[in-house]
Amino acid sequence: MSGIYVHIPFCRRRCNYCDFYFITNTKLLEEYLISLKKEMSIYSGKHRNQRFNSVYFGGGTPSILTAKDFYSVINELHKNFNIDSDSEISIEANPEDFTGVNFRDYHSSGISRISFGVQSFIDSELKFLSRQHTSSQAVKIIKLAGEFFENINLDLIYSLPEQKFFDLEYSLNTALSLGIKHISAYTLTFEEKTLLFKMLTDEIVKRNSSDTEGRFYRFVSDKLISSGFKHYEVSNFAINGFECRHNLKYWNFDCYLGLGPSSHSFMENERWNNVKSISGYINSLHKNILPIEEKYKPTIIQSKLEFIMLSLRSGGINFKKYEEKFKCNFIQEYSNSVSALTKNKYAINDGYKFSLNEDGYAIADEIIARYF
Repeated sequence: MSGIYVHIPFCRRRCNYCDFYFITNTKLLEEYLISLKKEMSIYSGKHRNQRFNSVYFGGGTPSILTAKDFYSVINELHKNFNIDSDSEISIEANPEDFTGVNFRDYHSSGISRISFGVQSFIDSELKFLSRQHTSSQAVKIIKLAGEFFENINLDLIYSLPEQKFFDLEYSLNTALSLGIKHISAYTLTFEEKTLLFKMLTDEIVKRNSSDTEGRFYRFVSDKLISSGFKHYEVSNFAINGFECRHNLKYWNFDCYLGLGPSSHSFMENERWNNVKSISGYINSLHKNILPIEEKYKPTIIQSKLEFIMLSLRSGGINFKKYEEKFKCNFIQEYSNSVSALTKNKYAINDGYKFSLNEDGYAIADEIIARYF
């Protein structure tokens, strides 16, 4: 089955490390939601027979929407698409957006999973990342959410400049003490055009060495695996049964439909992306025109490389699935790479699939670039 991604391109302010597309002017929010529903109605006829079992609201900051807004949008999704009744419906959220609200209303709107952008439980680290919540506020909100939502993810960022291992351990222990079933842990990246990148180039902050980043990575994975989590994608850990169904669509090369500006879609071996500009998005839909910026069919070589990259970052390359999809044998095609990676103990070939181990995960991007 397929998934639906819904982009909510609004934030109250920009975090210093973020390079995603969004705007801080929420005056367009009402008009945007009208356009979003128009996009759904146009796609409705095209994908009426497609079954969906996941919806993911990303941003931006989806938690800017009220529970009433979510109810309206989710209801519109059900009207226009064949969405299973037991679908995973996720929203990304900032803890501070839920001060004084009732999580019962959000649960009743149809949401089944919340992903909180906590990033850290150390206040000095939150300040460095220009986050608007404190550690104690995050803990309080997560506990309140846990009364209505069993399926909660926390995003954490590690390898901050001058970060100490005991501070990272404190954040991990705090997350575990809250009974969290899913954790996404990311190395801090210095993206161009962000304030953090300017701080780096101005030598206000210093990036950790690749060796230090690797030690932080292994610290996180060892800690979470020993706590009962499955390491099912390079940056994602889950208690069995709580893997993110929607993100698995991307990693398993399944189909997904993207709605909203800058969203991407992959359906029937075609890829397309929407315009980034929210005004361009709204203007197109006013004219009943889908706001697609680019659409193409990937070549076999492009599809193979993407399949390999996504598979190696998650559960591994299934030989049967690879052969069915590309009509060729993976081991024969990449025998030198498979041999080198297994010999150097970065990967495992169990006869059914080829997958990276923990050492391989730690340098997954380097492996993919060098060997494939």
